[in-house]
Amino acid sequence: MDSRILIVGHGTAGKALAADITQRGGTVVGFLDDLVSGPDVLGTLADVNEVVARHDVDLAYFAIPSVDATTVRDFINSVDVSRVDIAIIPRTHEILTRETVDINDLTDVDVLDLVGRKPVKHDVLSAQAFVRGKRVLVTGAAGSIGSRLVKQLAGMGAEVVVCVDWWENGIFFLSEELGSAASGIEYHIADIKNDLLLTQLFERYRPQVVFHAAAYKHVPLMQANPIEAVNNNVWGTLNLMQLATRFAVENFIYVSTDKAVNPVNVMGSTKRIGEMMMQAIAADHPETAFNAVRFGNVIQSNGSVMQTFRSQIAKRQPLTVTHPDITRFFMTIDEASHLVIQSAIVGEASDIFVLDMGEPVKILDLATSLIHAVDPTLSVEFVGLRPGEKMFEELSYEPDKVAATPNSKIFVVRDAQEFDTADFMNKVGELLAATRSYSIDSIETVERLRSLGFAIQ
Repeated sequence: MDSRILIVGHGTAGKALAADITQRGGTVVGFLDDLVSGPDVLGTLADVNEVVARHDVDLAYFAIPSVDATTVRDFINSVDVSRVDIAIIPRTHEILTRETVDINDLTDVDVLDLVGRKPVKHDVLSAQAFVRGKRVLVTGAAGSIGSRLVKQLAGMGAEVVVCVDWWENGIFFLSEELGSAASGIEYHIADIKNDLLLTQLFERYRPQVVFHAAAYKHVPLMQANPIEAVNNNVWGTLNLMQLATRFAVENFIYVSTDKAVNPVNVMGSTKRIGEMMMQAIAADHPETAFNAVRFGNVIQSNGSVMQTFRSQIAKRQPLTVTHPDITRFFMTIDEASHLVIQSAIVGEASDIFVLDMGEPVKILDLATSLIHAVDPTLSVEFVGLRPGEKMFEELSYEPDKVAATPNSKIFVVRDAQEFDTADFMNKVGELLAATRSYSIDSIETVERLRSLGFAIQ
């Protein structure tokens, strides 16, 4: 190891990394830090290029895993990458909770490093107290959010965690990953539209808590397949909510989306219908606490911009951005799934929660920072907004009507839209009768959604 290395960050991670490099025979020329001074601190983060030139640095290792993404992006963008290569200790909960780091933890700069807030340690104790001894059912258990929920729930002392998904391979991989060490986990291949099979599962397990994460979520695909979007996201959700009331489920948590706010696409409309059905059903069934959780883009989820950019970088293709001004909220999958559990703890009847997503990020800024750090020869290609895609996302209808909860990362929406629940549920029933019998086509399905008050593009 003959490279000259500069460590960015003189905290616990930076000093542990430096010690590991030195033990392996490497050369650490010093540190950069904005808050610490000393003989081995050669300057602040803003001094990086001067320090690199003065000390003939080959590699800069960013080792401040507790910092916010804005600091990472600003630093990455300031580095003269023609003179020095960059690697990073990832900003993850797993790294943050470890006592030490070493050179094996270093990775190339990734989308995950450039978005999201400062990582926080989760309130595991309250989640364990809520889950312990209970029978829990998770739909969409093989998906991004669902599988992470299952992994977090697995160690919390539940009597049983029932994993439900139609995706055979996903359920198989989840069971393999958790292994035999995760006791009390049951796996079932089941479609949420199959009311007979789900009834059997509810009769068998009598779940006390249901996390409903199953959904079709890809906006352009659902725009092109509105009948299946309605059948899965509306009928499947109604099926589960009705079973929850029939079997006296204590807590039902519906995973929603920011696209349910003023929806302009089929997917967002179906998720908003789910929220409204929840409110209508909850009014007649106070024995079950129904709650919904809205959040924006989960950066590691299937089909996310992170996966797209990673694939394009690996293939040395241009990074595709739909519009120069498009912005999105982002959250890590660990934080999203943890806050879904926390929402169940603080929720009351028919509350809709929004998660603290931080500040929206311009996708173009994300792409240019990534290109700068990883491969400056790549370019950005603008491909235009996709069908049903918004330029900016919202988390509530009236942002000033969002109230605090005991959890600083979770807010409750107080902008409930008044509607005739009986009339609404009748119209939903008519829509489902048509889509489930396939007696209407895609165009008429969209028109039926518009008749419910949604301004679908």
